[in-house]
Amino acid sequence: MFRRIVDLRVCDSSVFILKYCFIFILQLIPFQLKAQYVVLKSNLLYDALFIPSLGTEVRLDSTFTLNISSTYCPISYNDNRKWKNWSVLYEARHWFRKSFNGPYIGVFGIHGGFNLSRLPIFHLSHHRAEGNFNGAGLTFGWHKILSPHWGIDTSLSVGYLHLRYRHYREGTYGYLEYTKGRNYVGPVSLSVSLVYIIR
Repeated sequence: MFRRIVDLRVCDSSVFILKYCFIFILQLIPFQLKAQYVVLKSNLLYDALFIPSLGTEVRLDSTFTLNISSTYCPISYNDNRKWKNWSVLYEARHWFRKSFNGPYIGVFGIHGGFNLSRLPIFHLSHHRAEGNFNGAGLTFGWHKILSPHWGIDTSLSVGYLHLRYRHYREGTYGYLEYTKGRNYVGPVSLSVSLVYIIR
């Protein structure tokens, strides 16, 4: 029963964040109309890992854009295996040539949560980890134009993350083992995104 309540809280917080991200995107409509360029994208690498992703990017002027992307994976498997996670990334990008063409550098902030259980990674074969993370950093990327409406955006984000999570022992008598915070500095995101440009 307690586990279900925790799962509902994680789900509620992710829905809350995603809802307000959507509202924020709608508030950018005046910028979209002025800028004349809006981009929709999906990270093919995340999609291949069964972590659905969706992003939008708005051109504010000839060399500056605002990017918002999110992921959401609600997957549960048999035997109480879970691969649940979500994230929202906000990023301001400066383009060295012009918007949506060639190299760029970005400054990002990221927030997300996870609920992982009985997975053969991160020492979770017989454990469950649930928590959230916040971070910030820099993105370096390149946009390759394929046609007037299509492109490929490749990027690497590097920065700092602070993770706070609860570690549970799984099994007939599962229990909370400890709560821990951890700091991480290094690669945060790798992206190869298919891009559709709305002109």
